[in-house]
Amino acid sequence: MDIFFEKRFAFVFYGLQTLLLAGVAVFLFKLYTVRKRTLELRRQGFAMPPLNPVFGHLLVLASIMSKLPKDAHQHYLPDQLRRTYPEMGPIFYIDAWPIITFTLVVASPSTLAQITTDRTLNKFPAIRDFLFPLTNGKDIVSMDGQQWKFWRNVFNPGFSAKHLMTVVPDIVQETAVFCNVLQKHAAKKDVIPMKTLTDNLTMDVIGKVVLNSNLNSQLTSNPMVNALRRQMRWMAFGSEGNPFQQYHPLRPFVHIYNTWQMDRYISPEVDARFAMRKDQDKPQGKSVIDLALTAYLKENPAAKASQDIDSAFKKLAMSQMKLFLFSGHDTTSSSICFILYLLSIHPDSLSRLRAEHNQVFGCDPSAAAMRITEDPHLLNKLPYTVAVIKESIRLFPAASATRSGEPDLSIADSEGRQYPTEGCLVWLITHAVQHDPSYWPQADDYIPDRWLCSPGDPLHPVKGAWRPFEHGPRACIGLELSMIEVKIVLALVVRTFGIEAAYKELDAGATDKHIKTVNGDRVYQCGAGQPCENLPCRVNMV
Repeated sequence: MDIFFEKRFAFVFYGLQTLLLAGVAVFLFKLYTVRKRTLELRRQGFAMPPLNPVFGHLLVLASIMSKLPKDAHQHYLPDQLRRTYPEMGPIFYIDAWPIITFTLVVASPSTLAQITTDRTLNKFPAIRDFLFPLTNGKDIVSMDGQQWKFWRNVFNPGFSAKHLMTVVPDIVQETAVFCNVLQKHAAKKDVIPMKTLTDNLTMDVIGKVVLNSNLNSQLTSNPMVNALRRQMRWMAFGSEGNPFQQYHPLRPFVHIYNTWQMDRYISPEVDARFAMRKDQDKPQGKSVIDLALTAYLKENPAAKASQDIDSAFKKLAMSQMKLFLFSGHDTTSSSICFILYLLSIHPDSLSRLRAEHNQVFGCDPSAAAMRITEDPHLLNKLPYTVAVIKESIRLFPAASATRSGEPDLSIADSEGRQYPTEGCLVWLITHAVQHDPSYWPQADDYIPDRWLCSPGDPLHPVKGAWRPFEHGPRACIGLELSMIEVKIVLALVVRTFGIEAAYKELDAGATDKHIKTVNGDRVYQCGAGQPCENLPCRVNMV
């Protein structure tokens, strides 16, 4: 028996040893292949940071990252490379395999147009993997081709400027609740995480737009909202430095539980709207849920006679709704925070903004909500407000975009040199474009007037250089909603409340001595683009 077990043990041991050696051989071959390609591109003169033949650009990236906060947003990395090695220009390769896929960084407006407008590249698979726990890949961000076109056309009417004017009273109502919350904190004089408050506000707004439902997350705990936020915290993008974070053994079980919680809330909403729609010949509104059901009934006329909606379609529609709830609140919430912060440290700009609101809405701030509700088109008479918004999200864009390179596609720089995209993650770096002095004089400075000057003025924005919502057919569908929402928040907040960041108080009691600034600024973007530490601040009455 001992000999038998010894032989089995030896067989298993040598089998595992063989598998390990095979894995190492595959890894080394892949490493050799990737580094060889990078060396060949460098030999041909293509732009890239200093290259190590073994480690690629990992050593350079590690050096850059050591000078950034540990939680700094990933889009700072290529921008810091651009600042450190300006001779590279706005297009360059990064070989950080095996941490991330071989990457082509693009931060030139004319070159970006080639892959967003002239020819639309598919989304990079990592974004689908990131969203999969939320949508199972059944959302307009993950979709490509005809399926994407179909759903984009379905939802476009719900995000048109004309329709969103009809939603303005709802946004005003939710912003009034937000103001009441701020007033309570002003009375307490406590330090608050502003991002938490704006998250609740924008979640309630997108709940109206998507579900035509009152989520009421500003005042109460909503189980669907709680599950969505837990899911967001447990979603992995695939480039985390800590493998345990990416491959946490509990992650699948947490995803299943959160999905069940969200579906338990959204499913009855879909069923209720479907029951209402069956007996109605005319569309019942343009919320996302209504638009999805309109498309379903148009494609399946016989469904009006059915008691239940098709289960496959229902799952797809619910996935789309969860995508909009996620993406439709987080980025706008962050933008509101950064705008309020920038206004707080630029009092002259704040004074001009208040003066414009006095002129348009009247000198009584408490009357602004009624004025906007009665005449939503007043929001179109705020040029300086728009300038403040655009300049703020130029400095703090919510996200970048990634695309998949294609075998037959090369993109040209300003001198006509062709950069192959095959096998590349093509990284469209909004932050780098919007901070590049080649396109923006005094690029790191807050100058709203650049949006009000005439063509020919040195400050006038370069065409295509402002792209926080991206350009082309796959530009963010929520641009108009975000702009309207932020205008309303500013109209109801800035003449009544003052905001003062409380980072000094936060840092005074901190034991963590790591770097906490980016380009000398204490406020920077972390995580998914939100303000670090959720913008701790105090609120006071004006």
